[in-house]
Amino acid sequence: MNILLLNHGKAGEFRGGDAAQIRHTAEWLRRFGHRVTVLQSDRPDCSGFDLVHLFNCRHPGAFQSQVAAAQGQGAPVVVSPIWISLGEGLWGSRTAMAILKQALLEPATAEAQLQHLKNRSMVLQWEHERYDFPSGNESIQANYRRIGALLQKASALLPNSYLELQSVRRDLHWHGDCFEVAPYGVDPGPYLNADPKPFRSWSGIQGPFVLQAGRVEPAKNPAMLLWALKDSGLPVVLAGGTENNPDYVELCRAIGGDRLRLVEHLPTDLLASAYAAASCHALPSWCETCGLVTLEAALTGTPVVGSTAGHEVEYLQGDAWLADPADPAAIRTAVEQAIGAGRDSERPRRLRQRILAEYNWLRTAEATEAIYRRVLG
Repeated sequence: MNILLLNHGKAGEFRGGDAAQIRHTAEWLRRFGHRVTVLQSDRPDCSGFDLVHLFNCRHPGAFQSQVAAAQGQGAPVVVSPIWISLGEGLWGSRTAMAILKQALLEPATAEAQLQHLKNRSMVLQWEHERYDFPSGNESIQANYRRIGALLQKASALLPNSYLELQSVRRDLHWHGDCFEVAPYGVDPGPYLNADPKPFRSWSGIQGPFVLQAGRVEPAKNPAMLLWALKDSGLPVVLAGGTENNPDYVELCRAIGGDRLRLVEHLPTDLLASAYAAASCHALPSWCETCGLVTLEAALTGTPVVGSTAGHEVEYLQGDAWLADPADPAAIRTAVEQAIGAGRDSERPRRLRQRILAEYNWLRTAEATEAIYRRVLG
């Protein structure tokens, strides 16, 4: 097969979970003997390919032009939606940010506002638009309809979990039956025997700390994590890019104070060491299909805290500590329980073994190749 793997955006912006999935899928498909081209473009040349595989349908303009380019060349389209419910995610992340900004100015308002957030009973006014939970606003619903119509043109879908498939069916009204679940994988090599000493030596942090890896942005909810732990005395390390959301980074600084350590992107070996050194890894995100950083951290044996939003519960099951991203008390409880259990407890050991058995890039590529063969007959 001659296959084009296609992501949206401009060349040079290729990063994050999408990039990891595409890179490793391409590597394994080549091992299987297929010709694979990886391209990042909103207006690709799809001529000469047997099949075009699109990753991430959340950007309707780019998705529309990619589907048109593929079908203009007569190539069947397979889509990895990498779908999260945008209305819920945008409402939650933006409302949480607005509440925490207000809480810094008027602390007496925080408890009541956070209760509204937890109850999902607040309407957000953001840049002349109103957002409700869970629908967001009319522009988001219009994008749902547009993306859903485009998905009907796909020959098959490759969601990363059954929960993602359920979300696609609910939000985008896709009711096809040609799909395979292709879960995220993780390369265990750097993480299984990671040594905590290099990160401790590099950072100077010797005691317990909480780690969150990934871009510092509202969707990943680090400001709420910092708010939840503000009276705990626990240092928090945010390890990831800060360039895209400077206002949000300043909010994190204001909440975290001296307890916060911001570090930019770490090389893989030092990030693995940071995972191994952390007392727990906490990602109480508003919208993860599943954070690859959570799986990486779990491979080092570190207890992980995940979110009840998104789809990661399908991966983590009962082997992590889960918290509502809207509830700082629940986040703090989950973090404290994870740290109290420790890396030698049953949950981290069980999750580590299950990731090794079930969440690897070979399995992802096998599911991907299976749907290609089904589409091409």
